[in-house]
Amino acid sequence: MKDALYKALSRLNASVRQPSGPGLTSKTIADYNAARSKPNSTHICHAPFSNMYFNVHGDCAPCWLTFLEPDNYPQKSIREIWFGEKYQSLREHLLKYDLTHKCHVCLKNLQGGNYTSVLARAYDINEPAPYPKMMELELSNTCNLECVMCIGELSSSIRKNRERLPALKNAYDDNFVEQLEEFIPHLNELRFNGGEPFLINAVFKIFEKVEKLNPKLKITIATNGTVLNYKVKEWLSKLNIHINFSLDSLTPQIYETIRVNAHFERVMEHFLFYRQYTKDNHRTLCVMVNPMRNNWHEMPEFIRFVNKHNCNIWFNTIHRPKEWAIWSLPKAELETVYKQLHEVVFAKHETQNSLAAYNLNIYNNLVNVQLKNWVREAKERESQQVLPEDAMNEERARQLIEKNMTDFIYAGFNEGEEQKKFRVQKVLEKLEKVLELLRQRHNDFNFYTAIFQTPSDVLYTTLDSKSVNELAADFEKHLLSSEAAS
Repeated sequence: MKDALYKALSRLNASVRQPSGPGLTSKTIADYNAARSKPNSTHICHAPFSNMYFNVHGDCAPCWLTFLEPDNYPQKSIREIWFGEKYQSLREHLLKYDLTHKCHVCLKNLQGGNYTSVLARAYDINEPAPYPKMMELELSNTCNLECVMCIGELSSSIRKNRERLPALKNAYDDNFVEQLEEFIPHLNELRFNGGEPFLINAVFKIFEKVEKLNPKLKITIATNGTVLNYKVKEWLSKLNIHINFSLDSLTPQIYETIRVNAHFERVMEHFLFYRQYTKDNHRTLCVMVNPMRNNWHEMPEFIRFVNKHNCNIWFNTIHRPKEWAIWSLPKAELETVYKQLHEVVFAKHETQNSLAAYNLNIYNNLVNVQLKNWVREAKERESQQVLPEDAMNEERARQLIEKNMTDFIYAGFNEGEEQKKFRVQKVLEKLEKVLELLRQRHNDFNFYTAIFQTPSDVLYTTLDSKSVNELAADFEKHLLSSEAAS
């Protein structure tokens, strides 16, 4: 069955030679392909042909941006998900260069020329295959930190102490680990995200399977750097483990303000251990940074830091909480951020090898693509705000949000008129349902005024990827808490 399915998909792909797709011109696709590591690929995205991403709830999708009505473990087995209808449907859409089905974030980045931030590029590393070549696992939210930009869904400490909510139900049992036996021999890479993977028991059970079935398999761990005990060191010596190391500041006070419960000096000691470990064993080390309002000025220094230690860098995008995010700054402040980072000059000796050049390219994309786009969007937001902020009432905010969402959908989706109308109606109905839930709990909450400043793409992505109950809980956490604080 699996071989027949893959052959059918390959035949379909061979027959599809479209130079363009919905919302994508042939030039955009050509320019994007030229920027890829596999410029001759006939697949605009390899993810649904090579990857499975499991989140803490047991939901599975090809990537973290496609969790829209996903399949779920244990409702379905790993095999049923991979060979199932939802994966097949997305594959067929993408073979036709159609990203309007579930991939609007990548579509927007492609349309804006922000090819570095197109998540699909991350999956070019694996060719399409009958079995997944990579799996990304968020097995639990178990975590010892309470980072200011994080949520309880990804941190048990936040869920318990900040959100005062019961622990998440563990979706992954021993049967899940047993089912992986069919898939581990076919994998090129296995990634563990958090929580903090080195605190999750299931991670070590899977390590045992890997040691038995595919001991040379590349394993990538996203760690906050706080856990480095005998057990971790033992597995580092046994398996082919690579490290993504989260580090949001090189200044102790700022770091400990962001990563609550962590100790900067100890984490830096662990970083130096991992640096030596990866160097001695010819493995990769990538520093993962979250640029925010209180650390953006350190981004040039981060480039110098990773170049000095001969490792990669990656900048994540923080959308929420709004008070920590850069995109939500007023236009004038965003222009200051952009100007200061744009004017940074790196010495030749700081960018003299290919790895340093790669890191500089990541920096340039952050500044000259992402930040530049945020400045433009801030100008658009402020030009639309025809009323003074203190005069913006709930009804006016609602009208403007409805207009902005309609404009965003009509500009971003190359569909028929009826499809666009349906998409608009679906989003606005979901907003109303969220409002109804919030009003039942908080009679005087001005919902539309609170979300008015949110960029259309961020708001649409949030609405499109979560249920009404999840959205209501999310808005309560981020909007009502900030309103109470003010």
